[in-house]
Amino acid sequence: MSGFDVLIAGGGPAGAAAALTLLRYTSRRVAMVEESDYAAARVGETVGPGVLALLDYLGAGDAFRADGHLPAYGSHAVWGGPRRVARDFLFTGRGGGWHLDRSRFDRGLADRVRAAGGAVLAPARAAGIRGAPGAWRVAVAERGGAAREMEARFVIDATGKRASLARRLGARREVLDRLVGVTGYWAGEGGDRAHVTLIETVADGWWYSAVLPDGRMVAALMTDVEVVRARGLHRPGALEDALADAPETRARLVGLRLGDGPVVRPAQSQLLRPAHGAGWIAAGDAAASFDPLSSMGIGHALSSGIEAARVAHASLEAGDGMEDGYSAAVEQTFARYLALRDAHYAVERRWSDAPFWAARQGAASSKSRVMETIPG
Repeated sequence: MSGFDVLIAGGGPAGAAAALTLLRYTSRRVAMVEESDYAAARVGETVGPGVLALLDYLGAGDAFRADGHLPAYGSHAVWGGPRRVARDFLFTGRGGGWHLDRSRFDRGLADRVRAAGGAVLAPARAAGIRGAPGAWRVAVAERGGAAREMEARFVIDATGKRASLARRLGARREVLDRLVGVTGYWAGEGGDRAHVTLIETVADGWWYSAVLPDGRMVAALMTDVEVVRARGLHRPGALEDALADAPETRARLVGLRLGDGPVVRPAQSQLLRPAHGAGWIAAGDAAASFDPLSSMGIGHALSSGIEAARVAHASLEAGDGMEDGYSAAVEQTFARYLALRDAHYAVERRWSDAPFWAARQGAASSKSRVMETIPG
């Protein structure tokens, strides 16, 4: 458990995808360090049909098909006007999507890493890094145990928006907004259990709701952290009160009660610069994170984990600096995403004077606008 070719910090979809790529297509010795035990609820509950090809590439597709995730037939949106508009996966030509039990999904990928011969340390945290490319020493603190150092020739940071190892190595996060999700889980008899995702705009942001495989409903108000503070949305009862502004979402939850929540989670758009360095690379949300409106979360995490693993292997094989092309691709993807994000937010004109929407429309939404730079 001391020496590895590649150590991956973070055991979510990006980290697991990187580990499975290396274990399936190379002979690299791989360790994955995950801070949680996969027990707590995780956000990102719906994926489209395109994710299945990535899972098949990773050797995890058959297990996913057998794992009991709910089919998702499409999405409905009340955006830009009061009428609900449906977009069904049936008409995309690629089949349906799924509503996930995210904890089970992520834990299943970690189990595949173990089965493929990777070392998985969970719960454990990559708490620090020292040394040099080819001879990294990563401090790993296991829950309830003593910290120790693990040796690795190459490191992949898949720690999510924190990008904790990359920032220790000098990278910086460029944050473009203050978006957060105020999330609750509703249970009981009743409610609209249609297997679709519903999006509904309000003056302070937009609501997301979906049914979960365990029978509960998840609903989240996506808004800015300043709104959460001003309205006290993190307090008991406040999230239910906010539903008064969202008639379609409120109707979907009739007969249900809020059980777990509200929980406030970060959802900002951000880009890591650089996304790589000598002997290390970032993947998933650590490299770039997107507004949930884009539905890019899990798909991007898997694909960027795959690409990061390929770069890590090539760098160890030839040491030829392939990371440069990866970073350029990350920035190009992020630039395309920002253009699409601005276009989607521009459609909703009913609340253009509200601070949430004003910050995302017109000159204020320029992709060159960086609200905050967070150094290492």
